[in-house]
Amino acid sequence: MTILQHAVAHEREAFLEGRAPCTTRPEIAVSWRRCSYLHVPVDTMRPRYAPDFDHEAPLVRAARPVLDHVNERLGDLGISFLLTDASARILDRTSSNTHLLGRLDAVSAAEGFVFAEGEVGTNGVGTALELGRTVRVDGHEHYAEDLHEFTCVGVPIRSVDRRLHGLLDVTCAADHDNVLVEYIAEQTAEQIEQRLWAQQSGAERALLDRFVAASRRVRHDFFVISERLLISSPRAAQLLDGAEQSLVWEQVSRLLRSPDVSEAEVELPDGRMVVMHGESMCDGGDEIGAIVEIREARTESGSTGAGLSRPSSLPGLVGTDPAWLRACHAIAARARDRVVVVSGEPGVGKTAVAEAVHRHLGGDGPLLVRDAESMTVDGPSAWMSSLRSVLVGEPGTVVVRHADGVSPAALRTVTSMLHGARAHGWRCLATAGTQPVPMTAGHDDQRCAAVALPPLRNRTNDIPALVRSFAAPRRLAPEVVSLLMRTPWPGNTRDLRSAVDQALTVTRGSEVHLGDLPDELRARAYRRRMSRFEQAELSAIMDALSEAAGNKKAAASLLGISRSTLYRKLEAAGIGLN
Repeated sequence: MTILQHAVAHEREAFLEGRAPCTTRPEIAVSWRRCSYLHVPVDTMRPRYAPDFDHEAPLVRAARPVLDHVNERLGDLGISFLLTDASARILDRTSSNTHLLGRLDAVSAAEGFVFAEGEVGTNGVGTALELGRTVRVDGHEHYAEDLHEFTCVGVPIRSVDRRLHGLLDVTCAADHDNVLVEYIAEQTAEQIEQRLWAQQSGAERALLDRFVAASRRVRHDFFVISERLLISSPRAAQLLDGAEQSLVWEQVSRLLRSPDVSEAEVELPDGRMVVMHGESMCDGGDEIGAIVEIREARTESGSTGAGLSRPSSLPGLVGTDPAWLRACHAIAARARDRVVVVSGEPGVGKTAVAEAVHRHLGGDGPLLVRDAESMTVDGPSAWMSSLRSVLVGEPGTVVVRHADGVSPAALRTVTSMLHGARAHGWRCLATAGTQPVPMTAGHDDQRCAAVALPPLRNRTNDIPALVRSFAAPRRLAPEVVSLLMRTPWPGNTRDLRSAVDQALTVTRGSEVHLGDLPDELRARAYRRRMSRFEQAELSAIMDALSEAAGNKKAAASLLGISRSTLYRKLEAAGIGLN
């Protein structure tokens, strides 16, 4: 090894022994720390095999003639080309050097194997995808020992709208001084990217042409958008920073469907207000998208919406939906001087909100959570005695879960105990379902405040933030978030969290992809995002089908619609008719 190679090898060994690297390149040192956090094996590299992919995918079709041509021109230069998708799965491998191909086979660097950083450690494929830019990894900079004999350069490949499609990796024998390999990687990736752009659909090319034309004549901040594509001017990109493309498209579609409205004030997922003015864009008579002028909303005083004071989430909670925030803050405000009944569907987060209220109001004293359903096991008398014994101590916050699941006599006793505790300084909350719960002792000062939390289907714009919170520090691919937003969640947030947790147990990388989701979850996702009205309509249809034991004719009769109408609505939602 050269002096430089010895130095890198020494740094790596020191890192594995617990010492911080000193001279290693920053991107490599940070990658090592990520791998250590994810417990990536150092000496036993076993990349996951996922052979089920489209061999005629647009990226493969764009890359194949480029790689064949470059490989033929370079001859036996001792390099190989690996083409991967956005999840680090190898789609194609090309090389004229049979010895190098044999060495790549020995480390499973072949079609179908996944080289994500979270699975095989620091490498030219996974690390470049993590950082979203060109990355070079030489010899002992690789986290796994099996890759120390290689130098790898990975270059991300993006489509017209800058969406990541995959990556080109150029690999050769480990050589810190080989500057040619980086040049070849970047030049070849650029050629593949150009071919990928050229084969975009006619509608996408038309949108790109309209964007270029508009950039010459439109003086305002604007963007061009369709269901699959968003291209924006620099300033518009800043305004839309952090907004999900699917949410923006839904807002624009709603604006375009309103014949009497040409512009609308829109709240982005992070609470910022913007004004959008949209016009449909057509190509050959077909609507292909929209061009939208955008500006920050201004208050009456003239200041922009960015300076508005908006309610924030309670400690530990996630979400910016206005109805959700109003409900949470109403619970916190009323808990200061009343017993509060927090109602809502199962899994909406009633207990989580009650616990957040405790922290929001200062967190003074203990936080006690008691489940009324355990009366069926402990017996009402023992359960009441246990609750009474803790309420004589230092005042804090007490939360009685499932208060609606006990007998009327037991509920009266619990109500009396909570009102008594409130009089002695306790903050008292109870959780219940959607039906009214009689928890009033009769006096004006003993009336409970009831606040309902909205179901998840009424705040789907919060799903991206929720799943990011559930998955941290790992990430979810954009297509996964989009699918989760199109999925019905009868169990609300609890159901959503369970699905994310299940996906995290399957994926071995740092990013969750569609293949990591259970088949039944992918099957029940709607084909498109539905409006709140459409969701309510579909919920009524599903309730009728349940009541009719699956008989569609009987369900249609219960709903007062024709069977063909029921079939059409189910088909539009992407629900099978078998």
